[in-house]
Amino acid sequence: MEFVGNRINAKTILATLTVAFFVGRINLFGGTFPAAAALITVMIAVSTVYIYLVPVMAAAMLTFSGQGVDFYGDMMAMIFCGIFFLFFHRQRFTINQRTAVTAASLILFNCLYYAASHIMYLFSIEKMILEVVAVVVYIRVFNTVAKVLFVRKFSMQISSEKLGLAYEICVVSLIGAIHFDQAVFPLWVLTAVIVQYCRGVQWAMVTGAVAAVFWKCQFSPDAELFIYIFSALTAGWFLTLLIDVRYRKTVLALSVFAVSAAVSSQQVYGIAAAMAVFIAVPSDIIAKLWCLLQERMAPETASDLDLRMQDIKRDLRKKKEAFLSLGKLYSAGLDGRQIISHQFNGMARTVDSIIDDLSGKGESSRKEKGMAILVGNASYAFGQISGDSCLSFSFGKNKQALVISDGMGKGSRAAAESKMVVTTLSRLMEAGFDVDLAIKTVNAILMADSGEMFATVDLAVIDKGTGRAQIFKMGAASTFVKHGDQVSMLKRPAPPAGIVDGLKLEYIDVRLKKGDLLLMVSDGVTDCDRKDPDCIWLRQRLLEIGSRDPDTVAELIINKAAEKYGIRERDDLTVMVAAV
Repeated sequence: MEFVGNRINAKTILATLTVAFFVGRINLFGGTFPAAAALITVMIAVSTVYIYLVPVMAAAMLTFSGQGVDFYGDMMAMIFCGIFFLFFHRQRFTINQRTAVTAASLILFNCLYYAASHIMYLFSIEKMILEVVAVVVYIRVFNTVAKVLFVRKFSMQISSEKLGLAYEICVVSLIGAIHFDQAVFPLWVLTAVIVQYCRGVQWAMVTGAVAAVFWKCQFSPDAELFIYIFSALTAGWFLTLLIDVRYRKTVLALSVFAVSAAVSSQQVYGIAAAMAVFIAVPSDIIAKLWCLLQERMAPETASDLDLRMQDIKRDLRKKKEAFLSLGKLYSAGLDGRQIISHQFNGMARTVDSIIDDLSGKGESSRKEKGMAILVGNASYAFGQISGDSCLSFSFGKNKQALVISDGMGKGSRAAAESKMVVTTLSRLMEAGFDVDLAIKTVNAILMADSGEMFATVDLAVIDKGTGRAQIFKMGAASTFVKHGDQVSMLKRPAPPAGIVDGLKLEYIDVRLKKGDLLLMVSDGVTDCDRKDPDCIWLRQRLLEIGSRDPDTVAELIINKAAEKYGIRERDDLTVMVAAV
């Protein structure tokens, strides 16, 4: 996130300090303070100026002195997180990395505190696990709220449902930080009633559920009170549907009060006061305040359906740009019925994928977690211009492609052919064409040229969800896979693109695992030592290289190949490396 500079004034500073103080008092599981460490972790990401919140939250924790609460481990962890993220504020930590640092610091400093105080027997692994879970939740909640309040350009990327839940967790937690049951419970009930009156019974139930979880995390008694509150909210909602609008607020308040008074004598006075305030405040004032809060706290948020439609529209624009780019690329007019046929087929399949997306069945509707693929490349031209071209690009929802093409001959003509091949393949696949259809389209384009154009195609398509790699070869050199202390050589003989009509595409199927390297090369690399057709030198070099950086591996292979050529005539060299 980047701080966009909200105007700082006395009201803003006072509100921030007040919220930070109450966050510092959020005490869960009988002596843990996960919210404090979570807040400073998120706010330092917004701006380093918020380091001043550290002493405020430390002072809030000190209010528990003398109450038998061992908060010093959490306080040290919170201070460490503030200093650590301040010192490394230029590093682009992801939210997961920040969460890991915060959780680790909580565990470490609590262990150090209990060990230094010689009370390790009081250390509870169960409580520590619960605190780590709580800090993960609070970091996500505070990060969502901060994106809207401080980094407004991300507001349309957050659904109103997600933001609403984050705000409810914040409000319930801040009220719970009061630590006075006779005030906390009535305020929670008042919040739920206001939410139901302004937003509906579903969100009121969510508020009650969040409050029940928080109440349980504080080990407070009478957790069953929330069951009766849920019943009261439901009964009040049902009754308000049957009566005049003018009396709905009063009926809702009386329903909640009647149920609460019937089951809890301890909370009856607090509930009565809360419901009296709810009835006394005019409806138009409640509505105006609610609208004002929405404008200030949730600007330009979208529903889940709106965000889904935004993704589909973004994908459609990408497809449109690809089609326009291809139309411009071939505006000179290459004659050939096959090209037109492939284009129509490709567009038909693209439309089919759009229909699947709209119905929730397509790839864009699935969110898959997969492996990270790092790609590097290196090339060397022994002439003025290299006839090789290479490109790495993502397409679909979870796929990575690497492609190398070597144009016919040398110089600018070969470079133009190979560049046209990799550009066309990437544009077609990004637009939604199947891999085989994209390759066949490129083949038809090369064959339609009267100048007898042809080029090699070496294409690897990696599914980041499964690790499966499909390698398509048309006149291309061998591909190498390094797994541990073994290097496999993959090859399949096939003519280059632009020579044979009616291709029957086949591919090499390989499963990549964590730590593997996939190495693709042009034939200039494999032909550097004609006495070694099995490229034993390359396999040995791969085993000798200890680096995991794909760019470094590619450079070292290029240097070794150039060295092996010696003084004899050389071909252009290109290497692409994908590291899992």
